[in-house]
Amino acid sequence: MGRDGLPPRRRGALLLAAAVALVGLASNAPASSIGPSCGSCQGSIYSLETTLAPVSTTATTETWNVSYTIDTSGYTGTGTHLNQVALKVSASITAGTLVAAPGGVGLWNVIMGGINANGCSMAGSGFDCAFATSPGVSPNVPGGVYTWVFQLTMQTGSLLLGPNEASVKARYVSDTGFKVGALVSEDITLSQVPEPGALLLLAAAAISRALFVRPKH
Repeated sequence: MGRDGLPPRRRGALLLAAAVALVGLASNAPASSIGPSCGSCQGSIYSLETTLAPVSTTATTETWNVSYTIDTSGYTGTGTHLNQVALKVSASITAGTLVAAPGGVGLWNVIMGGINANGCSMAGSGFDCAFATSPGVSPNVPGGVYTWVFQLTMQTGSLLLGPNEASVKARYVSDTGFKVGALVSEDITLSQVPEPGALLLLAAAAISRALFVRPKH
């Protein structure tokens, strides 16, 4: 028995259950968001998040997966589709791709640069822009919650993690692809969240070791 009066295995099981609950809370923690009433948000809610560590590194670069999520359920504009999005999380991005997007990445193209009234502009240091291959395959608005996951390579240590250091853009359009309403262009805070699977593995490993520690006689 331990000091708490529980057998070691029972105590370990309770600790593991507590660890799982904590991981669940961490995975459900809300990202820093803006909207629905910010200057150009038009009733939608925008958020950016990444993990605590890059997915890969070299001697001079880091590659991060960054999720850009837009909840369009409260969209108040007159557009019918959301056909272009862009984000900036570093001033020194050297490459960018999509690893997930509404409808699948095959419906989207990626180009370096931000967005202006005419679409992805190939201008704007640090921005990466995703645009639908046609207006008809882009998400409908008002609609659901849409997420794009960008994989971005940048200089080591250049990820913008300060309050409102990152930026997001979005372009709402008509059925024929013409911009409708304001171009979304806002500063935002990039949130870092732990990966639930990694947390659970670490917690389980630590508790498993505790379960099999032999008591000293």
